[in-house]
Amino acid sequence: MSPRSQATAGPLIWLASGAALFFVVPFVGADVLGLQPDLYYLVYFTVALAWFGAFLASYGTQLRDLWPLNLAWSLVVGAVAGVGVAAVVFGSDATGHPEGWRWWFEIGWRGLVYGSVDALILFVFPAAVAYLLMHGDRAGARRKVGYAGLVLALSLLMSASYHLGYPEYRDADMRSPLVGTVMADSAAVLTGNPVGAFITHGTAHVSAAVHQSEGGPTKMLPPQETADYASHGNSDLAAGLAGVWVLLAAGAVTALVRRQRATNA
Repeated sequence: MSPRSQATAGPLIWLASGAALFFVVPFVGADVLGLQPDLYYLVYFTVALAWFGAFLASYGTQLRDLWPLNLAWSLVVGAVAGVGVAAVVFGSDATGHPEGWRWWFEIGWRGLVYGSVDALILFVFPAAVAYLLMHGDRAGARRKVGYAGLVLALSLLMSASYHLGYPEYRDADMRSPLVGTVMADSAAVLTGNPVGAFITHGTAHVSAAVHQSEGGPTKMLPPQETADYASHGNSDLAAGLAGVWVLLAAGAVTALVRRQRATNA
């Protein structure tokens, strides 16, 4: 196999393994085990960050120029798309929500953190794979269009695989998550940089936690605790573990960033 073929095969293997892994995680955690949602998120978030960290360990050098590429414009586009997503969420029927501290916990945990992890796996990772497959070359209109199309295709693959892992989506209309995928990919499509997806999808999740905590007609924030859902685990314990997890994750991400900066220096 030539070096160029190897450079293409590696990212495709990561893509295929990611699509499989992030179908299995919700399928086992939510469908088979029926974990209490916040406990399930602990598992999902941990697997996602560890897996993406391993991906960066393999391709961090090749991706170094992707993150600062048109960064300001990516954030602007992500924010504009986020406003559009929020308008859709708040324009639909509201659901009930918890009272007191638990609502604020859900806004942070199921909104900001869940939205950020989803953005990492469903939008940032596929865009990074597309960037690797194109060897970091987006020069010229044709390659920019090609990159945009590749980002959309790979991201839709990841999103479809992931959402089909949840029981509420396997027998339901998938248009809502797939339209949301296209909107979250707008930053990468228009600027080449996927970082703006954190703003778009984070806004979507925070809006859902505020306005549609119980899912609503578009089944936001899966898995939902319906009468048919087992929900094994204590919600108060899950909230405490979530706080510890956030502190540990922040420390790990800080250490990773410092290590990456030292490597690039």
